[in-house]
Amino acid sequence: MSKRTLALTLAAGASLLPAASLAQQAAPMPPGPSQVAPMPPGPSQAMYTRYKREVAWGSLGFGPRFATLYNIPRGKFAMGGGVVIRMHPASYPAKPWSYMPVELELEIGYDRYIGDRHYELSYGGSGILHLAGGKVQPYLFASGYRSLGEMDAGRDTRWHLGGGFGVGYRTRRVFLAAQARGGGYVRIGPPGGAEGTVDVKLVGVFYVF
Repeated sequence: MSKRTLALTLAAGASLLPAASLAQQAAPMPPGPSQVAPMPPGPSQAMYTRYKREVAWGSLGFGPRFATLYNIPRGKFAMGGGVVIRMHPASYPAKPWSYMPVELELEIGYDRYIGDRHYELSYGGSGILHLAGGKVQPYLFASGYRSLGEMDAGRDTRWHLGGGFGVGYRTRRVFLAAQARGGGYVRIGPPGGAEGTVDVKLVGVFYVF
């Protein structure tokens, strides 16, 4: 190869170096380990703490109850009010209208018979079985409670067992329900005996968590 040809070859190679460098700078580099897209943010610690607390401790609510009761053998009506406390073992904060099938209710009430000097202070509880989820929830329940009453003949103590059916409207914090129950009293002590009853009750519960 002549000196002139060699010189022309070197000159052509030198002129191509800047173009190759510019092309290399213009081409996008594949992302390296440090250029990986960030992961989407997960739930905050506050959300996790709330979820863990609700699943661990369930829900607790309280509210008023209003009832009217009919004593079958006496043919007498009673009316009164009281307070209920409801709780169930777990809840689902991700589902605002969720429910647990089994719920426990504690109740303290005061009822007085119309046109009669007979009143009752009762306390007891009910086991509730919800039949469906959603905003409208039908349910079955069984209850037992003790009543301390006073009549013209004196004081008496009774035990009551019964069960019935109810329908409630539930949101995340509030539960409103109407229910009907049938059952009977068993009197403790003389003269003994039993009396059948039917009652209708309105319940409002506000869940604090």
